[in-house]
Amino acid sequence: MVVAYVNRTAAAAAFTLVDHHDGQVAGSVRVHTLGAIGYLRDLVVREPARGAALMRAAAAALREAGVREWHVHVCPDSARAIGLDERLGMRPVHRSAAVRVSLTCASTLPREPAQAFPVTPDEHDDLERELGLLSGQIAMLTRRGPHVLVQLRDGSLAPVGFAAFDPAAGGARMFRVARPTFAAPLLEALAPHVRSQHLALVIDDDDVLTDLLVAHGAEVERRMLQYSGALP
Repeated sequence: MVVAYVNRTAAAAAFTLVDHHDGQVAGSVRVHTLGAIGYLRDLVVREPARGAALMRAAAAALREAGVREWHVHVCPDSARAIGLDERLGMRPVHRSAAVRVSLTCASTLPREPAQAFPVTPDEHDDLERELGLLSGQIAMLTRRGPHVLVQLRDGSLAPVGFAAFDPAAGGARMFRVARPTFAAPLLEALAPHVRSQHLALVIDDDDVLTDLLVAHGAEVERRMLQYSGALP
């Protein structure tokens, strides 16, 4: 039996689906929706076979909420999870790296000049379009908790970088730059908000940036694949 605990706002919904099997908690998954897209996070099961039950329950809940497309993150080494996602019609669309970087490395990185600014809601569409983010992605992230949003603009005021820093987690769940040479000024813009000497970054679809940071002392803590597809 799968039980859904729901917390909804006017524009988004968050579900926690808990699988009870043989009188015990057999697994859980968190689900967020934004418009017609659903996002699955933190799928945990005691037995691998229970993952399919949770995914089917998540699909049913998302269909009821009017969602047509879903996304899920999996470990590239998890053949079982990848196989389940692909049997449900999903295909890989993004890859991510969670990187732990020292703020002092910004001084050694190659750089281009850029100026940092705060972000207002009416700039979300522009940043998402110019930096290749999903439409509505910034709004969805900020609804999950308070974030410090920072953008970079070049001399022509074109967007060249964006980061969303979560003070509670001590990391930037989004860190996107037009070119790796804008990573240094974006790190420096985040530095006043970081309480330690290290920052956790999530970098999507940018192996060149990840490799550059690693060459300057950063550590890749994990890699993930994002699968997506139409709801079955």
